[in-house]
Amino acid sequence: MIQKSEIENVLNRLSTAGVQVDEKEKQEIEQKFIQLVGYRVQPAEAIRTITLEILKKHGIDTKYWGGSGGKAPVVKINQVKVDNEWLSIKAKIVQIWENRSDKVARTGLIGDETGVIKFTVFTKNKDIIPEDFSEGNSYLFENLVSSVWNAQVNVNANKKTTITPCDEVDARRRTETITGVITAISSGSGLIKRCPECNRALVKAQCGEHGKVDGIYDLRIKAVFSPFGKNELIELIVGTEPTTELTKLSVVAAKEIATESMDAAVIEDRFRKEIVGRYFEVTGSMLSDSSMLVESIKPINICTQEALAEALKEGGN
Repeated sequence: MIQKSEIENVLNRLSTAGVQVDEKEKQEIEQKFIQLVGYRVQPAEAIRTITLEILKKHGIDTKYWGGSGGKAPVVKINQVKVDNEWLSIKAKIVQIWENRSDKVARTGLIGDETGVIKFTVFTKNKDIIPEDFSEGNSYLFENLVSSVWNAQVNVNANKKTTITPCDEVDARRRTETITGVITAISSGSGLIKRCPECNRALVKAQCGEHGKVDGIYDLRIKAVFSPFGKNELIELIVGTEPTTELTKLSVVAAKEIATESMDAAVIEDRFRKEIVGRYFEVTGSMLSDSSMLVESIKPINICTQEALAEALKEGGN
């Protein structure tokens, strides 16, 4: 099935390069995209191929596309959806996180009026970071590369990236506090390992960016959350600090438990038993309408109808 957002990505990049397509050409783009994906070409590569083809057709220098000497087009954060795509973003720094690796110079969240996204500048490219790089300031990030791994989207700087101050951006950092019940723990929770280069969680000892690496232990909870009064589910991403605060389990202690049992999955099982089916108040940044990066999570007491009926029954005896 054709992805509207991916076709919009092509059209936005063409528009930034000065190419306006008519309805007939738009239909040709859609047909070409369907054809390429049908041949099992990855969506990011299909977008790149079609864009180059249309640029050449209109006589536009193709170095404009792909970060090979020109400037990648400016997009909104909610348009960043495919892997390995060159792009530029005007955004405000929402949060700068504490580094857990010597390989990372800066990491955190940047945002515009459409949402927030994780960014990373690696130590080898630290010279691109402006002196006034701090939370609340707005910048034009040119020639970033998108990365999608384990269903999470982020952007990474590279040697061709430039970061320059720009007019203030209205960052839509949707910080919310909601209450509800955790209905499930997702795979990738518990004692995990992160890549020492880019800090992303490893899957089967593999990093999507750097391949097989010696990972650094960390704690994380990925949970399915059902808010009260809403017919929807939200994915909670709970990092080390709120996970430790909630479970009273440190990374060191988790490693010892996993070593004794000779199975790291024991930590995920422990978290599942402790929190699934229980009620919590969570506060965090909405990465999308269905995903929250949790800043704090605490248990709450809810008197369910079943519990109330039981209490009344016992009181009458």
